Amino acid sequence: RAWDSASRPPELRRRHRQQRPPLTPRSKFTEYLQAMANDEEQSEAPMEDVEGQEDVPPPPAPPPGGRGPSERRARVELPPPAPDDGPTYYRIGIDYPYEPEDDEISIQCGRIKKLENLEACGANLKTLTLIASCIEKIENLDSNVNLEHLELYQNLVKKIDNISHLTKLTNLDLSFNKIRSCESLGTCQFDRLLRLYLSSNKIQDIEGVFHFKQLEMLELGSNRIRAIPPDMGQLTNLRELWLGKNKIPSMALPPLPALRHLSLQNNRLEVWDPALFQNASGLTHLYLGHNNLPDLPEEFSLLTELVEVDLAKNAITKVPQLPQLTKLQEIWMNDNQISDLAEVRHLATIPALKTVYLERNPMHGLGDKESEARYKEAILQAVPNLYQLDAVRLKTEVKLITDGKEKNVMGIRKR
Repeated sequence: RAWDSASRPPELRRRHRQQRPPLTPRSKFTEYLQAMANDEEQSEAPMEDVEGQEDVPPPPAPPPGGRGPSERRARVELPPPAPDDGPTYYRIGIDYPYEPEDDEISIQCGRIKKLENLEACGANLKTLTLIASCIEKIENLDSNVNLEHLELYQNLVKKIDNISHLTKLTNLDLSFNKIRSCESLGTCQFDRLLRLYLSSNKIQDIEGVFHFKQLEMLELGSNRIRAIPPDMGQLTNLRELWLGKNKIPSMALPPLPALRHLSLQNNRLEVWDPALFQNASGLTHLYLGHNNLPDLPEEFSLLTELVEVDLAKNAITKVPQLPQLTKLQEIWMNDNQISDLAEVRHLATIPALKTVYLERNPMHGLGDKESEARYKEAILQAVPNLYQLDAVRLKTEVKLITDGKEKNVMGIRKR
């Protein structure tokens, strides 16, 4: 943009006049060029070192923004950033106070990084529950010898250690941590331990737990287990075994006479093993969904105590006839490969049946209203007293308990 000289600030006009070379008449043009050439030669000539002469410092750098209007702008200076010391953690006994006579400490989502400061309650402490914190190591429990319930669910524990002196434990929960092995439990004499939770870790082998003779519940789901060891048969009082979401290819079990609940959901089962029916004949709840199992074998009728069975999302093509299972109330066979609607008539052979899941089989005809209506009608003809079909309750009982005072409420008409 060409500025009018009158509109320029005075300092710009002066600077412009000082930097412009003086006007030279045309007759002296040659002398002017020669003078300019001499100045350039002198500026390029190397300077001779003068003995004893000090170096001349370079001129200071011009201020940012030059000498124009930017010099008049207000400068904003931000305060220095606060030092980042990382996340804030809290401490038991300081940020979470307790009384020395307390027998239970329970904290959820407490951002606790270290087990400490539990000496004050000492032997009085019987229950310690620290859920969803940041604990990395089990430590400093030497004085809590009477601890019965230790729950460190959803922390950052990598190893099971420093608990062998807690001989009165009945419940130990270390689920949702980063534990790779439970072998160290082999040195712990937990004669009273009833429930052991180790789900959602990185455990590859079942070990170190077979000497817990009183153990009734063992939870090892969502790990990396590939086999059920024969030593499992030493747990003669085991009633519940949860092994879902592992990498187990065989359902073979050692004799477990007290076992009532077994979960092998979401494993790699592709064949039926007769050992399951012979060694765990007392099962009442069996969960085998999300595998690749074929049609049920004849030995399945040996599980006469079954109340609930999950066979969803397998490779089953037929509805089994199970008249021997007189206690079976719920059967889940949805997401299989049953294509013949006539198969549902076999449901009539199960006398106590109340709940059936068969949706998303080819015979269901999902999305076709006529096919879905025929599917529902065929099942109700086979089991007319059914309480629930898939996710729909057919018979709902509502029990109303009242003392009759609602009749005195204003606005209710009496008939």
